[in-house]
Amino acid sequence: MGGSGGDGPIRTCVGCRRVASRDELVRHVVVDGVVVVDPGHRLPGRGSWLHPDPACLAAAVKRGGFARSQRRPADPSGLLSQR
Repeated sequence: MGGSGGDGPIRTCVGCRRVASRDELVRHVVVDGVVVVDPGHRLPGRGSWLHPDPACLAAAVKRGGFARSQRRPADPSGLLSQR
């Protein structure tokens, strides 16, 4: 299946839409309408997965990848100020 190796779970980056192992991506969730990073994979809710690459973040914001994957409004502006 087009994964990038390993036996772990495979996820799709919401920015570039490439599949990768969960270990290569960073999980994000929506808390009170705002997208936040979930480094420990412990926050409740649907997760959005993203490569730790500014180009992937820009693509996700431009295409509305967070809102689409979360199935609700998602404000990524806090992520943009952190990068």
